[in-house]
Amino acid sequence: MKKMNPFFAQATPTGLRALRWAALPLALAAATALAALAQAQQDLLSSLFRQHTAIMMFIDPANGRIVDANAAADRFYGYGPGKLIGRSIDEINALGPDQVAAERARARSEQRNYFVFPHRLASGEIRTVEVYSSPIRLENGQDVLFSIIHDITGKQLAEADLLDYKTRLEELVDQRTREVLAARQTTDRIVLGAMAVLLVVILLLVLNMVRLRRSKRELARRKEELSALIDALPDVVCLKDSQGRWRQANRYALELFGLTATDYRGLTDAELALRQSPSRRALLSPESDDEDAWHKRAAVRTEESIPTPDGQQLVFDTIKVPLFHPDGSRDGLLSIGRDMTERRRAESEIARLAYFDSLTGLPNRRLLSDRLDHALAVARRSGHYGALLLLDLDYFKTLNDARGHEVGDQVLKALAARLAAGLRESDTLSRLGGDEFVLLLPELSPQVHSAADMARSVAEKLRTTLTEPLKIDGEQIALGASIGVTLFPTGAGCSAAELLKQADTAMYQAKAAGRNMVRFFEPDMQARAEMRFNLEAELRHAVEHDELRLYLQPQCDRDGRVRGAEVLLRWHHPHRGLIPPGSFIPIAEETGLIVALGDWVLRRACALLTTPELAEQPMRIAVNVSPRQFHRSGFVDRVRDILAETGADARRLTFEVTEGLVIDNVHQTVATMSELAALGIHFSIDDFGTGYSSLAYLKRLPINELKIDRSFIQDAPTDPNDAALVDAILSIAGHLNIAVVAEGVETEAQAAFLTTRAPMLYQGYLYGRPEPVEAFLQRLRCTEDG
Repeated sequence: MKKMNPFFAQATPTGLRALRWAALPLALAAATALAALAQAQQDLLSSLFRQHTAIMMFIDPANGRIVDANAAADRFYGYGPGKLIGRSIDEINALGPDQVAAERARARSEQRNYFVFPHRLASGEIRTVEVYSSPIRLENGQDVLFSIIHDITGKQLAEADLLDYKTRLEELVDQRTREVLAARQTTDRIVLGAMAVLLVVILLLVLNMVRLRRSKRELARRKEELSALIDALPDVVCLKDSQGRWRQANRYALELFGLTATDYRGLTDAELALRQSPSRRALLSPESDDEDAWHKRAAVRTEESIPTPDGQQLVFDTIKVPLFHPDGSRDGLLSIGRDMTERRRAESEIARLAYFDSLTGLPNRRLLSDRLDHALAVARRSGHYGALLLLDLDYFKTLNDARGHEVGDQVLKALAARLAAGLRESDTLSRLGGDEFVLLLPELSPQVHSAADMARSVAEKLRTTLTEPLKIDGEQIALGASIGVTLFPTGAGCSAAELLKQADTAMYQAKAAGRNMVRFFEPDMQARAEMRFNLEAELRHAVEHDELRLYLQPQCDRDGRVRGAEVLLRWHHPHRGLIPPGSFIPIAEETGLIVALGDWVLRRACALLTTPELAEQPMRIAVNVSPRQFHRSGFVDRVRDILAETGADARRLTFEVTEGLVIDNVHQTVATMSELAALGIHFSIDDFGTGYSSLAYLKRLPINELKIDRSFIQDAPTDPNDAALVDAILSIAGHLNIAVVAEGVETEAQAAFLTTRAPMLYQGYLYGRPEPVEAFLQRLRCTEDG
């Protein structure tokens, strides 16, 4: 016979059965309570997974299929609610399948948890994301990868911030994994305990009581962990009850709303607002958004602007999720908000850079074009004329070169502020770039003449305003402006680009007229501009195809003997005939062709000095040198090469330069002229007395000759003022031992007036008109033969 257990030996079968049935309800009740608590915990974690704004999904590590994904993932990838489930991660990841499988294996074995992938949205757009992935086991025993995904496209994090962010997310993933595993283990223990109750009631009762105490401690611990997890989130998390009373909030929300020292539970937004200072009442979210979510019975996404105690405005992207009981009645409202302030600031800065000038803050060309298109459309509908003014600062480049770009920028900002003062709200002042500004004046008048008068009045006012000196770094700076004006609408085909072109043409007419002027666009202006453009192209062709010709005008002594000649350039156009230099030299100056033209003229002039007719003559040849040609790098070397190539005698060569060339960058000018003078070249100041005359440079520079401008010679015999000016120039030249050439001598009276003054050379129609080289040489031969 088997020996009976002492414990059971003392109990009757009837007593045993009674004890078993008495303990069974208690055990079942305890098991049910634990299961309910575990289910509530799982529901809360599931709700957090479903409603969180971060992108989350479970992925089968074996085949890459998506087991589950939250609403944020559906919205981000654009496949629609629930459409991601069952898809392969290979459809989303833009990397190759083999590479994706390899990275999946690393995450499964926990060799690596952080990845940066290119993900493809349903629209085909590629976005760069960072992925935090860890292996976990679901309740059904399935092993999956739990992944949290963040869009980092266009976003750059500092290395320290990125490491901190990665560490924090990995901790959150690890915590979540531990919680899921702990929940599964607790459930297993409850099931085993219930089975043990059926076998050994008394033993199960004792063990169940022990487990109950342990479970209470575990639930308390897990509640603390969950609270810590929510508190650690850098988002606003707030739970309200069905009446809108605050039930729970994380630390970030309490600090943001200033409620850390307030017992907020059970209070509504309005009640909490009354307990705060007036400056903090606006921190609470509007209750209308809560009601909207209740009414729609679905999550509502809103953007809230929340002021902070230091006066800033934070922008939050908030999702409000209504919770309901099984019977459909209200349970609570969960609000999750993410700070979008920096992103909104970045978007605002991008928009500012796209539409506004970074230096002056004025609208740029792009924004001006939009507003001009709108103004044109309004003008066509209303019949009111508007105007477009293009302002270009005169001599701004000279200021920039002389004082530096920093001073130039200060001048531009100061002038922009001055121009903007006094404009109408509907007007648009913009900066096109450089020193060009455009003013749009919409809807001036239904009468074209009245609109033109108003536009002229504004243009003159701006021109006068700009001429007032600016004080920059203690220095008075004054600039003028050439202003081109055009009215609109001018016809059905008028466009914003065409109006800008017209205003630009009128502005160049203002510059051509002497600068610091206002000019209106007229149709013939455009025709001249087109002709000028064509002339530039034809001039380039002329340089390449030898259509240019040298002319010479003699310089004679008082007896009429030729002592020298000035080289002049003429253009024999195959269709337009002889084009005077005044029509193409300015174009050559603006386009830079003057350098090639100058080298061509110099080479031909040096070759001319070696011809038999001039080789034995003691006469000099004068060649005009432009400022751009003179200041071009390597000019002295090119002159030296041309002299060596042609064999010309540099001592018989004179360079005619303007006073503007002489005073521009004086130190460099002195160095260049000294090098050329060392070669034997003479220098003559052309049109002396009409520019920035200064006696100082006559002393510093190797000047050999002064040319008195024709404007002084013309009336010198009859005008005492001109006569005095001529006498002054001759006196200066005499004291400095500088030769003189009188330019534009056309009458006997002018020649007689000059002859009584001082020795000089005479150049003008009285002594000979400009003529081709061949004719000039033939005249020399005839003079010698005679």
